[in-house]
Amino acid sequence: MTSPSQNRSALTSVTEGIYWLVTIDVLLVLACSPTILAWTLLPAGPSNVLVLVLAGAPLVPAVSAALYAWRRWSEDPDLVPASRFLHGYRVNLLDSLKVGMPAVIVLGILTANVTFGAQLGTAGFNVAFLILGALVLLLLVRALTIVSNFSFRLVDTLRLSVFTLFAKPLSTLALVSLGVLTLGLVQVVGGFALLLTGSLLTAALWHSEKPVARLLRERFVSPDEEPTTAPAG
Repeated sequence: MTSPSQNRSALTSVTEGIYWLVTIDVLLVLACSPTILAWTLLPAGPSNVLVLVLAGAPLVPAVSAALYAWRRWSEDPDLVPASRFLHGYRVNLLDSLKVGMPAVIVLGILTANVTFGAQLGTAGFNVAFLILGALVLLLLVRALTIVSNFSFRLVDTLRLSVFTLFAKPLSTLALVSLGVLTLGLVQVVGGFALLLTGSLLTAALWHSEKPVARLLRERFVSPDEEPTTAPAG
C-alpha cells in the first residue's frame, strides 16, 4: 500500500506543478500584452499584415523567459517561478530579439505574400512561401531554445540551430508535432486558447528540446560551462 507520506509527497508535487503552470501562464500573458492588444484592435488587411506580425515581437523574449524558467525548474523545482521567469527575461532579452526579429520580419513578409497573393500577384508561390515560413519558424524556436540555455555568439546560435535540426531529428519532429498541435488548437478553439495553455505549451517545448540542450552541452560547452565555437560547415 502507498504510505501517507508518499501520498502527501505526490500531492505536494502536483500542487507545486500547478502553481508553476499558473504563474508562468500569467507572466506570459503580461509579457505578451502588447501583442494581444495589437492583435485585438488592429483589423486584418493588406496594410496591417506586417504590423500585425511585427506586433508579435514581444512573444520572442517571453517564450525565451518561459523556457529558461522551465529549465531551472527541472534543475531545482523550488516555488519561485516568477523570479525564474523574470531573470530569464532580463538576461535573454537582447539575445532573443537578435535572433527573433529577423525571423519575425521574414515571417511577416511571407504572411503578407500568402494572405494577399492574389492582389500582389504571388499566389503561384504560396506553397513555397508556406514551406519557407515553416522552416523559419522551426529555426526560430530552436534558436530560442539555445539562447535560453547558452551564451553563444549570434552566428554560432544560428549555425547550431541549423545543425541540430538534422543532428536531432526526433526533437525536430517533436517541434513540428507541437506546432501542428498549437495550430489545431487555435483553429478549433480560437486564439484565446493560447492565453490559457501558454505555460503548458512552453513546458512541453522545453521537454522536447532537452536532448538538443544535452547534445550542445556535451559537444560545444567547455568544462567551465563557457560555450565554444560552433561546428564548421
